[in-house]
Amino acid sequence: MRYFVEPLQNFAARSARTTARLAQTHLAIGGALGGEAGARLAEKIAVPTSPETLLRRVQQAGARSSPTPRLGGSDDWARCKGQRYGTIVVDLETGDVVELLPDRDAATVAAWLEAHPGVESVSRDRSSASSQAAAEAAPKAQQVADRWHLLKDVREAVERLFERHLPVITDALKPADADPGRRADATVRDAADAPTAREPTPQGALATPAPASPRREAALAKRPRRLGRFEQVHELRRPATPIREIARALGLSRHAVRRDLRREHCPDWRPGRDTRPGMDAHREWVAERSAAGRINASALHRDLVSRGVRLSSATVRRLLTQRLGRVGQVRPRVPAAQPKPIPPPSPKRLSVEWVRRPEERPAEAQARLEAIRRASPDLTGALDLADDFTAVLRKHSAGTVTDRWSRAEVSACPEVRHFAAGIRRERRR
Repeated sequence: MRYFVEPLQNFAARSARTTARLAQTHLAIGGALGGEAGARLAEKIAVPTSPETLLRRVQQAGARSSPTPRLGGSDDWARCKGQRYGTIVVDLETGDVVELLPDRDAATVAAWLEAHPGVESVSRDRSSASSQAAAEAAPKAQQVADRWHLLKDVREAVERLFERHLPVITDALKPADADPGRRADATVRDAADAPTAREPTPQGALATPAPASPRREAALAKRPRRLGRFEQVHELRRPATPIREIARALGLSRHAVRRDLRREHCPDWRPGRDTRPGMDAHREWVAERSAAGRINASALHRDLVSRGVRLSSATVRRLLTQRLGRVGQVRPRVPAAQPKPIPPPSPKRLSVEWVRRPEERPAEAQARLEAIRRASPDLTGALDLADDFTAVLRKHSAGTVTDRWSRAEVSACPEVRHFAAGIRRERRR
């Protein structure tokens, strides 16, 4: 038996498991978004595939065409962030992905450049491995440090600058109400101004009851219903009605009916009442002290302990609060608990705010940077140099990068000085 297979032109390649159109769709997604993000988009548009398949499509397309870009750009990318990295080669004139190399070693990049001798310019990051590979494999090609990596390195230098001046920056960004001395003065002043802190309650205020809490109001509303139900249970029980029929008629459980029948009077479940009989002998003593203005629960508890009374501080505080609540008086909290101050932004966050374009910074971030500049002359000078450098990179200022790093090399700031020295070393290569 023989099988004859006719090739499917323009539909599927030989031994392929997907159509050519689907493969082109996956290639476009992988070239635009990469593996993980491309797989999420493919799932949304009903052409699901794995991140590895998208990267394989891009790699196969680069291997088939194998073009030699005149202006090439290379950078590392993560297969597994922090563990496995590769190198991507892009044609800067067309924006197409040329090759995905399996790692980011200098030898791998150099081997690819040797196999493609027509590269005239290489745009790379500022790592020594990329510089070494380009110098060895393409000595005639011009090496260019791209603007994104230059801005990244400047931001990291500013981050190290902020880390070194962190105590000064923390003091500069501290809010005005975060001073503990000011908070203590304000607390004492508020406690002194409070009419209930030191002065005894006027006689007229004793007749004005405190407003009931929502929980107390709900309990008072339930009391008539509970009393009516208790009376109905006893009325239905008088003609010897079975407990089951009483429960069915009133919508109660038999346990609830038996509980009401065992009692002669409806119980009074009053929320918040003092259930400790040991405090009854000291209620008048606490009332006299609170009327005299002594409303510090901790001090009253210490006095009771010194008299040999064995009561917890929570019991004394609860009794004092109830006593003051009956006369409409509020016990102030001295010293009141203050919320924790908001910590200042980290040096990394401040450097990210700094590297943003001035017109795109939020007003709060701009205010923080201005406060940092006013905090120290060293910070002001270093940030001015960094601002001039980024303005030249973004073409917002006249002049050249050479002029800026010449000024930076004689700066008193070590972070800016080391950054400028690194650029000069790369320029000599």
